[in-house]
Amino acid sequence: MNLQNINQDYDYNKFLQILNETKGINNSLNQILKYDFIYNSNKIEGSTFTTEALQMLIEKNIVTGTHSLDDVQESVNSFYTFDLIVDNLDNKLTLEIIKEWHGSLMYRTRLYDLGLSGVFKKYSNKILGANFNTANPWEVEDKLNSLISSFNDLEFPTLYDIAKFHLEFEVIHPFQDGNGRIGRFIFLKQLLDNKLPLQYMNGDSSDEYKKSLAESTNDNVDPLVTYLKKQDDFIKLNKDMF
Repeated sequence: MNLQNINQDYDYNKFLQILNETKGINNSLNQILKYDFIYNSNKIEGSTFTTEALQMLIEKNIVTGTHSLDDVQESVNSFYTFDLIVDNLDNKLTLEIIKEWHGSLMYRTRLYDLGLSGVFKKYSNKILGANFNTANPWEVEDKLNSLISSFNDLEFPTLYDIAKFHLEFEVIHPFQDGNGRIGRFIFLKQLLDNKLPLQYMNGDSSDEYKKSLAESTNDNVDPLVTYLKKQDDFIKLNKDMF
């Protein structure tokens, strides 16, 4: 039993059960989490979609507002990638799974059509800034495998452990594009796998999120943890749905 979760005032197992059972159902717990998480994660990357515009796009295939073609495609792809995350809950994280998720996220975007999806590239880190050096192309796979293996060896990962993984993944910065979104999808899986409060990055406080990342180091991710603990717990806010 993971003692770090003993004080939660809701049934996490029941939440996970309903999350799985309501996949593909409108106005369900699964769909509400999907819209909320994708809206916030994509907004951090500059997406111009509101939750209402996302709903029109996904449910009626209608684009409202002004968006780049890649923003439209990545928004659609995010919904398929979210389903892959839920389908892989409790499965060990692997490099192959991360590549699959990235391929799903970037499908039919400009980079995917150029054949760059899933290919490790050294690229500037837009979130962390100049203070962090991304991994060299020949280092990426070994660094990611080491990061994944170390995390998988933890018996009861804490929010601090998950935040540290998130920072180190963003520092490695393995892909040409999509690192932030994939990093946050991994973050979501790790919270759910370890039955931790669902406090994830908020698009309306993206500057604070990026600042907390930039102020964190491999030896001290307290700024990122402090930011995350200030976010609402999605499960607590929606516990009347399960």
